[in-house]
Amino acid sequence: MAATQNLLPLVPYPVGATLLEVTDVARQQAPYLAKLLTRHQSHLDLSSTDALAEQCEAEIANVAGLSEALVAPFELERALRKAKQRVHLVLALLDLSCAWSQARVTDALTRFADAALDASLAVACGLHGVGRDGFFIFAFGKMGAYELNYSSDIDLAVFFDPDRFQGGRRGPQDTAIRIVREVCRLMETQTEEGYVFRTDLRLRPDPGATPAAVSTRRAGNYYREIGQNWERMAWIKARPCVGDLPAAHAFQADLSPFVWRRRLDYWTIADVHAIKRMINARVGDTELGVVDCDVKLGPGGIREIEFFAQTQQVILGGRDDTLRAPGTLDALAALAVGGCIPSEQAQKLSAAYAGLRAVEHRIQMLQDVQTHTLPSDDARRAQVSRLMGFDSLELFDGAVLHARKTVQDIYGTLFADDANEGAERRQGNFVFTGVDDDPATVATLQKMGFSNPERVIAAFRRWHVGYVPATRTERGRALLTTLTPRLLEAMSSTGEPSMAFAHFERFFEALNAGVQLLSMLDAEEDLLEDLVSSLAVAPRLARILAQRPALLESLVTRQSTEPFSVSSGATFGDAIDAARRYHRDRVFLIGHALLNGRLAARDAAKAWSDLARELVSAMAKVAAAETADKFGDAPGRWTIMAMGSFGGNELTAGSDLDMIVLYDPETDGAATRWFTRFTQRLTTALSAPTAEGVLYEVDMRLRPSGRAGPVAVRLSAFQRYHNADAWTWEHMALTRMSPVAGDDALASQAQEIASRAIDARRSTPSIADDVDQMRERLKQEKPAAGIWDLKHSDGGLVDIEFFVQKRLLLSGGPGAIVPNTHDALERLKRAGQIDGLRANRLQEAWTFLSALRQILALALDGAPDPKLFSTGLEARLCRAVKLKSFEDVSDRLQHHYEVVMQNF
Repeated sequence: MAATQNLLPLVPYPVGATLLEVTDVARQQAPYLAKLLTRHQSHLDLSSTDALAEQCEAEIANVAGLSEALVAPFELERALRKAKQRVHLVLALLDLSCAWSQARVTDALTRFADAALDASLAVACGLHGVGRDGFFIFAFGKMGAYELNYSSDIDLAVFFDPDRFQGGRRGPQDTAIRIVREVCRLMETQTEEGYVFRTDLRLRPDPGATPAAVSTRRAGNYYREIGQNWERMAWIKARPCVGDLPAAHAFQADLSPFVWRRRLDYWTIADVHAIKRMINARVGDTELGVVDCDVKLGPGGIREIEFFAQTQQVILGGRDDTLRAPGTLDALAALAVGGCIPSEQAQKLSAAYAGLRAVEHRIQMLQDVQTHTLPSDDARRAQVSRLMGFDSLELFDGAVLHARKTVQDIYGTLFADDANEGAERRQGNFVFTGVDDDPATVATLQKMGFSNPERVIAAFRRWHVGYVPATRTERGRALLTTLTPRLLEAMSSTGEPSMAFAHFERFFEALNAGVQLLSMLDAEEDLLEDLVSSLAVAPRLARILAQRPALLESLVTRQSTEPFSVSSGATFGDAIDAARRYHRDRVFLIGHALLNGRLAARDAAKAWSDLARELVSAMAKVAAAETADKFGDAPGRWTIMAMGSFGGNELTAGSDLDMIVLYDPETDGAATRWFTRFTQRLTTALSAPTAEGVLYEVDMRLRPSGRAGPVAVRLSAFQRYHNADAWTWEHMALTRMSPVAGDDALASQAQEIASRAIDARRSTPSIADDVDQMRERLKQEKPAAGIWDLKHSDGGLVDIEFFVQKRLLLSGGPGAIVPNTHDALERLKRAGQIDGLRANRLQEAWTFLSALRQILALALDGAPDPKLFSTGLEARLCRAVKLKSFEDVSDRLQHHYEVVMQNF
């Protein structure tokens, strides 16, 4: 396209020299107008444009008169639809001939809409036997500003004063709703004659929670408490159109402090800026160059001109009432006169607005469909071009492009000093204001990978209205608006945006407050991406953060939680709740560090285990004190021994704790009862659910005789059992025993007893067979749930544990108790029990599998299914084992399984 063609003005030209020529062009190019001409041409006076103008005014006057006549509903339906057809036809001919200006055309369309609405209200009120006192309807948008299109919906909000509107026997609210329903039915029901106007009532306050007609008292409370900036902008064009107009004007005057704020705080202004960024967060030139553009919502379109004016009106209009013009062209002129924008900008935007509105009208002349998009088909687009008076489609396309580029260049200067504007990546439209799903936003979210864009839009709209505690305050809503584009981009970058959104939605809606959190996210750009990715990959962390959003601050400051302590004078209940709060905080910090690569898998295992040891030790002291308080001092010594993964410092997120309680009584008296009560209180302190949650699930089945034995085991009984009655698998468990809390000397005695018991049986011929049989039995009872069942798969962690424990039992001696599996392999290697290469391979496999298990335990609550792994989870698994791709991880996993089985 030649450069000169881009500079052509986008203005409509007469499509014919005479009205007959104009009529012929209309018939040839616009099927909707052709249909109207077939029906009504015989009633047209085509002698002059003045004659057509008189016909238009006569039609509007006739409709206005219907509100005073006693007309039956079906008669009104027919009369309104025929009148609409004639008004559309006459106005289209006046428009295409350029006999009337665009402003005069839209004014006439709006006055017709007012008259039709007024007649419908009169009939509806008559049906219900009530008057209009205290009942009124506001027109918004283009109808409110006398800028109505041919195929516009009419945006309405219906209000009633409950103290003045006499609702009859049904009461004001119910009657008002019934009147609204009847009005809408009369206006929009599709009959053989078509419809009059589609009505949209969603600009009323809080449309998701309010009836179709809203009391003035309820509306006033809404706007005062949680009214939003986009609603302020909507009210700029609001106009009382029918009903009790004095009451409507009084209501609008009461709302004036909401719409026109004399003092705007920083957060309100920031919210207006952020709304602009949401609307303008797009790719730009690549979308601007398309010929089948949306002249209203697309880049450089009508909405940008309207928003350019309205944002400055809402910010400056509270102090300068000359800027409060509802019409877009009047607003631009007022802003220029007031020195708010350069006159040249106002002139260029006004010209572009007039040209784009003319194109919009002609698009709608084709089929009377509410669309603003130029056809992609050249032949159909040429129809619009011809209706604009262009002889060349290429010239028309160039003129449209030039107008849109002009708008976009000027629109880009709006809030140009906003630092956030340039910092954001341009993904596409992010519009969550208003009541309609913005088509460009739906497309943008789809492009970003969201599977259900409508759900995302609905959630952000709900949050912006203040339906959740985090956005109940104006500042919270402003911060959310500012963060919205970055939030969505961060979700998209996880590779699973829908999953990321779902977890963020649960997290965000569970917050008790939001300003502090949102402020941190706004101030710390990396924190926002960190948060979103963590929530997407690890729902466990999301649940914790929802309860304790202040934990995010520790990520910024890199401060660690102070060691746990129980305050003096705390009750048993206070202590266990405090332990749960501390545990929750530490779980988040450990998990977050692991998830984001700041904590190695083996270090994470130790961190989880250290946390468990710290809390078991603390809760043991609390349980002992509680038992002593009720039953006297402990009648002897006690110790708590960790078993299994707990004993080996190999815990993961959410691990159960295997442990046993041993005691050595001073006398034979009531020691058993005291230590049983102590153990029961300890189990309660660790496992009982409270308002603060649960610390750990505790498993004491590794004590002598398992569930059949006492919960607290006397040291002498422990010795006797393991010397005479223990099974091989119970001695296997002893190889992982380590002290947690209590009397150190007693713990040492217990370990010595265990070591001697193992050593005494090392020469038993059946040990190796016993271990192998137990492994086979375990495979039958707990088969692997797939290749990613890292514990139970052939060659998995359990196989390595069985191998190590079998070798420890067979080696015996004082070194038979080595709780940590990796350390045990090292000990066996140095003692010559297994060769170095074999040990190294098993250690490598153990390290690899443990690293993957740490991530999966944090990210998943159930059995791992690789088909459901998000790309974010796959990336963290790769990082945990230092491989580049998830395919490499899967291959290496299979390799290690095979190596373990070869060396078992």
